[in-house]
Amino acid sequence: MGYRLSAPERRRALKLGLFNAAIWSVGYALTTGTLVSYMAQDLGAKGWQLGLVLAAPSLAGVLRLFTPAIIACAQTAKRAAIGAFCLGYLVLLGLPLVGFAGAHMSHGRALSILILATCTHQLLEFIGLAALWAWFADLVPVRVRGNYFGWRQTVQLTSTIPVALAAGYFADHWKDAHKGSPALLLLGYAIPNALGVGCMLGSLVPLFSMPATGRVRQSRRIPWRAIGAPFGDRRFRRFLSFRAGLSLANGVSQTAQGIFPYRILKLGPGDLTLMRNTMQVGQVGIARWAGPFSDRYGNRPVLFLCQWMVSLAMLFFLFASPATRWQAWLILGAYTLWSFYAGHNVCLPNLALKLAPEGDKSPYVAAQEALASVCHAVATVVGGLIFDWLESLNLPGYWGIGPLSAYVAIFWMALLARLAAVPLAAMIREPGAYSWSQILRRNTDGVEL
Repeated sequence: MGYRLSAPERRRALKLGLFNAAIWSVGYALTTGTLVSYMAQDLGAKGWQLGLVLAAPSLAGVLRLFTPAIIACAQTAKRAAIGAFCLGYLVLLGLPLVGFAGAHMSHGRALSILILATCTHQLLEFIGLAALWAWFADLVPVRVRGNYFGWRQTVQLTSTIPVALAAGYFADHWKDAHKGSPALLLLGYAIPNALGVGCMLGSLVPLFSMPATGRVRQSRRIPWRAIGAPFGDRRFRRFLSFRAGLSLANGVSQTAQGIFPYRILKLGPGDLTLMRNTMQVGQVGIARWAGPFSDRYGNRPVLFLCQWMVSLAMLFFLFASPATRWQAWLILGAYTLWSFYAGHNVCLPNLALKLAPEGDKSPYVAAQEALASVCHAVATVVGGLIFDWLESLNLPGYWGIGPLSAYVAIFWMALLARLAAVPLAAMIREPGAYSWSQILRRNTDGVEL
């Protein structure tokens, strides 16, 4: 079927896309984030090892540059997306395997399986997502893309929030109940992981019912020219510069951010999940604002504002302390400001599709996602190594805790790096986008925002 769909067919396809987002989000909440990070640390992961756990999926993500070739082999973006997702979810069964069998193998082997499963799954997930966005480029009319992606983000968040919170406190209570039984301890992660994989496989059902769009001529050759085209496009390179800067800034503190609540603040998986839920509740509101706003005024002003807000979040990590309960919970302020990442989630894929030329947009979607992946991965690994090195120096500490100086140094690096990405957002050249000064002047003239 071509992509000339009737209005009822298109509406049905977009509704199915939202059902896919809801089911997938439940599975995502049970197989990523705090659960995986805490499981790795319970297996004895050091700073660089945790950095590798966090970075391995992004390192593999650079291979999604070859998504156009995969779509060409599959002939449609639908086949490429479903195939990549299905394989990725089967590989993810390695996570519950580690939880169920981790007590009967060495920690090194269990960590290796965990890293391999997450890395391979995320590679296939990235390829599937790049194909999915190319598919949505045909399904979603340009005039409402921002609004639709905003709704998709809202559906994902409202599905993730209660499930992630329940999984976090389940892991907390399970660990408390089985402290004296190492053989059972990891089951607190394995049970949610297994349920999550089942949900992710279930999320494929709506995709099977959605119509395929334009067929791509099958070819056995790798389309090198198409793969390299986004990097030669001057306008798109400005967008790529922001993606690279954002990913480097986000990656440098990932390891320290993962260890700090666990080792220093003594917060459990449930506490941290509650903070993440606070962020996700805020993201629901931001996503519902960002979609229609970006359709009317452009994606660039949304990214500019949101980057300012997520940058300032690191200040809360700098002042958090284990001295008292309320000081430990200061990092809740960071998670609150990180709600503005919803603006990135809505506008980044929308802007990539907007800046890509007409025709096959998959090389442009794949290029920006692959560049972001490799930059995030490199920054995460390097940040983990720097963190381990700083800890080994035993520098004078803060708040009476010697190792905390390593965290402070990393958090300052992250704050400055995130602020440096703000002007990169302002430099993006987006057709029809307004500056904030123009938007505010229009507001004073009585134009409704």
